[in-house]
Amino acid sequence: MPFTLSHAAAVLPALRRDGTARGPLVASALVAGSFSPDMTYFAATAFPGAMVFGDVTHSPVGIVTADVLITAALVALWLTVREPLVALLPERWRGRVYGLVRGRPWRERHPTALVGWFCLSAILGATTHVVWDSFTHLDRWGTRAIPVLGEIVAGFPVYLYAQYGGSALALGILAWCAARALRTSPPGAVLPTRVPGPGRRGRLLAAALIGGCVLAGVAHRVLRWAAYWGWDRIETPLDVIPTACFGAGAGLAVGLVLYGTGVRLLGSPRVRTTPDAPGSEPVPVPVPVHRDLPGPGPRPERSRPGSR
Repeated sequence: MPFTLSHAAAVLPALRRDGTARGPLVASALVAGSFSPDMTYFAATAFPGAMVFGDVTHSPVGIVTADVLITAALVALWLTVREPLVALLPERWRGRVYGLVRGRPWRERHPTALVGWFCLSAILGATTHVVWDSFTHLDRWGTRAIPVLGEIVAGFPVYLYAQYGGSALALGILAWCAARALRTSPPGAVLPTRVPGPGRRGRLLAAALIGGCVLAGVAHRVLRWAAYWGWDRIETPLDVIPTACFGAGAGLAVGLVLYGTGVRLLGSPRVRTTPDAPGSEPVPVPVPVHRDLPGPGPRPERSRPGSR
């Protein structure tokens, strides 16, 4: 698939409209699992030798081993960048989006059961990816089972039309489902105070950082490809689109992690100050007034123990 994000469409039947998974499955593991087999291709932007491990992540053994570990790493990164990314949105949208992507609290589930269902969700997501790819790539069991997928039509094999057409269709389905979910999502979810909402300058800096990383990833990957194969190897845009997508995805991941980690390290709860003294020391929160006392202050201890 030239657009790895499209693979998330395959796990939509296992997700509810509110963003949670059906039954005891874990939504983030389902989605990240559907991406996991391709992660070695993105990693090859920095480590060229990682491309060969794609054969492992797309194999039955890789689905239940390497892909589960990759899914866990992806979910950890997602939890790092989730709140900082939501904070970039306009204030009127933050509550709806955060309520949708926050999902169910993990603390409510037994750790052993959570780990088990997380692994199963990751395996299910990775399985959908590998099965889908088998019908859209050369010399996979799906294209061998259906020979017509290898027929040439207008200069391209049918499986290539399925690959690019399926990617575009899946992205459209994901966009439609996300828009429908946001319309029905309640607006009351509140971001943690340790993740402050950035101002206009902060949003511009975030866009510059993330966008710059994406462009750098594309340029690095395409230039390296051209240095190996030569520019004359590009006969159609299809020859270089996958390379550009993998570079863009790798750059996007780096940009998101840098931004999300920076916000979490530098962000802190806002502290109240007196309105007539800008820059003054923080005003401590007053002690609640006890109903039996005329003014603020700690409640006095009894002079003797009360009766039992």
